[in-house]
Amino acid sequence: MFTEYGELSAQFYEVSKPVGTSLSGDIEFYTKQLNHVTGSVLEAGVGTGRMLIPLLQRGIAVDGVDLSEQMLDVCKQNLQRAELHANLYEQDLTTLTLPKQYEAIIMPSGSLNLLPGREALEQMLSAFKTHLQPGGQIIVDMLLPINWQEGKVMTKSIQTSIHEGIVLTSTSAEINWERQYTIDLHKYEKWRNGQLQHTELSQFTLHWYGVQEFKDILTGYGFTRIHIVPSYNGANPDGSLYTFIAS
Repeated sequence: MFTEYGELSAQFYEVSKPVGTSLSGDIEFYTKQLNHVTGSVLEAGVGTGRMLIPLLQRGIAVDGVDLSEQMLDVCKQNLQRAELHANLYEQDLTTLTLPKQYEAIIMPSGSLNLLPGREALEQMLSAFKTHLQPGGQIIVDMLLPINWQEGKVMTKSIQTSIHEGIVLTSTSAEINWERQYTIDLHKYEKWRNGQLQHTELSQFTLHWYGVQEFKDILTGYGFTRIHIVPSYNGANPDGSLYTFIAS
């Protein structure tokens, strides 16, 4: 019934959040955090290259991995337009098998929340450890449902060409405080000259963890020197985002 990160969602993301778009200061924050890195960086959940390409342009060697073939196709096109190269991998983060290790692994903008529960999170952290160089570092964002409202409906449209556009209708469907997840239903509609051409339905589920809870999870997997940064040091002041930096 549902399509996760299909063609329309990739197009919508590309137009509404093009390469170089900083979300609440995330590109500036991650650039600063990676200034000391001399080796390779892996961006987990690279998407269309919104952050990857600005990091490459600043001289940071970044590879990307994502589960969505459609997102990676757009990322490849964006790399070609920018005349840049990066190794891109289509893999599940919970079973990550890449040919090298990294000095840093980053996961910005709440991509971590997309993992389907605690077991998947732990599998991903184990995979991250395997792909980190000795002394390597992870930098990951986590979103909390501070402003989430059940029943809220949001509609947004973008124009993809003179005759075509995509309308997104997002409905906040369910929040489960015990199991710590929210569900939003996303409907993408592609229109051409007033005629509906194609529809995609997506069930957008986000899992979250308490700040201390997630710190304890990291500690349990052997991560140390854990530093927690709220809201990109104040750039995103609503208290819904925390960045965890750990060795």
